[in-house]
Amino acid sequence: MCKDPHNHPRIVDLQDYLSGCTCEQEHPAPEVTLYRGADACQVLARDCRAIYQDQPVLLLFDPDTYAVAGAELQQCLIAENVNLTTYQFDSHPVATDTLIATVSALIHASVLIISVGSGTVNDLGKYSSSEAKIDFWSVPTAPSMNGYTSGIAAIKVKGVKRTLPATPPQRLYVLPEVIQQAPLKLRQAGFCDVLAKVVSDIDWQCESLLFSGGYCGLPATMMAGVEKSYSEHPEEIGRGDESAVMGLFNGLLLSGVAMSLAGSSAPASGGEHLVSHFWDMREAITGREPELHGLQVGAGIILSTACYQRLRQLDSAALQPQADRIFAATAAQIPVIWGPYAAEVDKQFQNKRELLKQFDHLLPQKWEELQSLFQQVPSPEYFAALFARTGAPFNLDAFRLTEEEFTLAALNGRAIRERITVLDLAANAGVLEAATEDALQLLR
Repeated sequence: MCKDPHNHPRIVDLQDYLSGCTCEQEHPAPEVTLYRGADACQVLARDCRAIYQDQPVLLLFDPDTYAVAGAELQQCLIAENVNLTTYQFDSHPVATDTLIATVSALIHASVLIISVGSGTVNDLGKYSSSEAKIDFWSVPTAPSMNGYTSGIAAIKVKGVKRTLPATPPQRLYVLPEVIQQAPLKLRQAGFCDVLAKVVSDIDWQCESLLFSGGYCGLPATMMAGVEKSYSEHPEEIGRGDESAVMGLFNGLLLSGVAMSLAGSSAPASGGEHLVSHFWDMREAITGREPELHGLQVGAGIILSTACYQRLRQLDSAALQPQADRIFAATAAQIPVIWGPYAAEVDKQFQNKRELLKQFDHLLPQKWEELQSLFQQVPSPEYFAALFARTGAPFNLDAFRLTEEEFTLAALNGRAIRERITVLDLAANAGVLEAATEDALQLLR
């Protein structure tokens, strides 16, 4: 493996995967390095002192992540005489533009942000450091999501969940025991999130076939090499088996790198992620307590695969020209669903109107080629059983979702992003409502 100046290996050597590239575009070599060991906090602190000397450093955590790793890291940094400022978010923080402003105000002359945590804490540090053009290091605390190494951050801007560009961390310092002993729900969430790429990769291929031609097989090639280390071991992940949990964690890290190489979240985020973002955005309206992103993505996978199952059963003769009518009907629901956030959502949906109008002629024209992609997606029953085998409940009640809220997201989640996904295909092919009911049968 490649080495950095301080002898930590890079997560991947790009040369190992370039044979999987099918787009003939240049892929930037990922520079993220990884140190893994029980002494990760001590090593991080020594590296920090050696590299940044007396320059200011900002450390971010929340109460939970402080307890499992932040306190130890803080002590190590102080012992190394690092010029340290710390900030603790409230429990279960949400990544919003308001919190980004809070972090930005703390940066001052800082040259480095270190995040101790998983999804939200990681994204807040990553995006803030990227905007300030300073370095970012991460101390993961759970195998719960693939954003540690990605080039994006999920931030609510004016109430709308946005996937924004953000520079990945230069370094990851991992405490294996912390990852292995993360709560079961966090492990299940990561399992759902990493398996989303099975569906989102087909979403990306469908969009590429219909419109952009931008698909590249490199991310899928990267993931194929590690997929068995987590997909075949749901029970072991549920029990906290070290090999299985670390296999899951490695898969999540590679998934994030794959997104960075692709220059977008498309390899690991399709229609199944849109419904998760929909529920996150609706929390201020519904008062629903936030749920883990990966678990919501798991419910979205059941919906997306149900859509693909319906699509592959459909003959091209059943396709009707209805793009304008469907767009108008969906757009008319935006003010009803989103209230004060309607203008921002409508802006996103209007941005893909011209693409959606082409469905009337593109779907029949490309139907045979699309069918070959539809056939590659496993059934929703396969995923529902796989997720349940981790040992944690996998249903709407467990995720505090009503059938009404699930249906609302299924039928309208495609409006919150410009990206074309299976939800758009299913809506314009007239099978989205039936697929939603199929998914509900498995999630009740």
